[in-house]
Amino acid sequence: MTLKQVYEPYFKVGAAISARNLYTPAHMKLLTEQFGSFTCENEMKPMYMIDAVKNRARGAEYNTSPALNFDTAVPYLEFAKKNGMAMRGHTLVWHNQTPEWFFHEEYDPARPFASREVMLARLENYIKGVLTFVQENYPGIIYAWDVVNEAIDAGDMRNSLWLKRVGRDFVLKAFEFARKYAAPGVSLFYNDYETADPQKRDLIISEILNPLRERGLVDGMGMQSHLLMDHPDPNVYDEALRMYGALGLEIQITELDMHNNDPSEESMKALGERYAKFFKILLDAKKDGAADITSVTFWNLLDENSWLTGFRRETSYPLLFRGRCEAKQAYYDVIRVAAGEAAARERWELKASDEEFEAKMPQRPKKEGENTMQEVYDFLKACGVYYLATVDGDQPRVRPFGTVDIFDGGLYIQTGKKKDVSKQLQKNPNAEICAFADGQWLRVSGKLVRDDRLEAKKHMLDAYPQLQAMYSAEDDNTEVLRFEGATATFSSFTGAPRTFSF
Repeated sequence: MTLKQVYEPYFKVGAAISARNLYTPAHMKLLTEQFGSFTCENEMKPMYMIDAVKNRARGAEYNTSPALNFDTAVPYLEFAKKNGMAMRGHTLVWHNQTPEWFFHEEYDPARPFASREVMLARLENYIKGVLTFVQENYPGIIYAWDVVNEAIDAGDMRNSLWLKRVGRDFVLKAFEFARKYAAPGVSLFYNDYETADPQKRDLIISEILNPLRERGLVDGMGMQSHLLMDHPDPNVYDEALRMYGALGLEIQITELDMHNNDPSEESMKALGERYAKFFKILLDAKKDGAADITSVTFWNLLDENSWLTGFRRETSYPLLFRGRCEAKQAYYDVIRVAAGEAAARERWELKASDEEFEAKMPQRPKKEGENTMQEVYDFLKACGVYYLATVDGDQPRVRPFGTVDIFDGGLYIQTGKKKDVSKQLQKNPNAEICAFADGQWLRVSGKLVRDDRLEAKKHMLDAYPQLQAMYSAEDDNTEVLRFEGATATFSSFTGAPRTFSF
């Protein structure tokens, strides 16, 4: 029995996938055998749907109705249509992975910020355009949308550009527009992380969900559920789940993983035991009617694909499958919760050839207006994880990184001053980063120079809210570094390299 089979009586089980998964046949076999739903990890976020070239070049024409581009989303939608799979749409409105220039007059960062009226028109037309395209071309494929993502932070509404340029009602307006254009039967969700935290839980209910419920604009609450081995406490999570459930909303677990940096057999056994505790919480709440859980989505398919390795800056082993789509102990523990011991004793193995494990990434044609810092930023954001090389005396040092930001016309990364990488860069600022995706790889070399401005630090931490549990702009540890004299080179096995400087 598979995950989707044993949990079918209760809720959909899905996974997020990346482009590398989509174009690796074995990974798609794993998806279709084990899961009944999937989410684009990145390719339906605003930065992918908003057409940078058209909007930046013809800002006056598109000023209140942004040009959109669905090239990155279509392959996923086509796969879902061909294979009869359901999709979650992630995400329409988010402070992160929405270009800063989107908030300026005529999309020009050199001009002032656009007015509230202009931003509301852009918001409505953006949501209308995305929903119309999907519903007209792929009717019935997307069953739920994360309309707004991560609007609560640090005890209040997040101080994002959406809040600054539109106002506190931007969430309400986004849901108004989504309700106006969404097809019947498509559920509209608010989605956030650390949703079990009592303070944040109560703010989400009072500031987001209750106002939306009063107007009939929201259908569900998305609990991301990026878990740790010691956080949150299962009882606290259960309490939050039931409080959201008491609102009469659908509950979906939208981005489930569990960071664990120890691949030992003992540690992987502990991972499975902790997953089992949380799935029992979900099943018990569903069975006794305390929470109408309709979907649980793991945040990617395999340990090797997880964003956590870059985000945590250490190798993570957080999911149910690994390597050549091998089921881990955690998989059998999750099966056991729903189907019992006999089902958990049945061994599962993916039948796939060596060739099917080879990624067949299509070559993306270069678009007009590329060869810019924005292209580098977009590529690194899509990768999620890149590798930073520094010099330590006469020894090179390489480690995974996950932060990248554009601020004040420069490309930035972030670390802590206490870390070895910071000390190495202060002695020798020469550095290089490397990333690979979609059949091509990127190298960026130059000097990484510390920027001590409070504004630069705040901008970075606003882009990566999860870091705010470890860093703040005002502490003595947070460090942002700006590339100076940078040279970027895009390469592939089939095309000539493209090199430019910024």
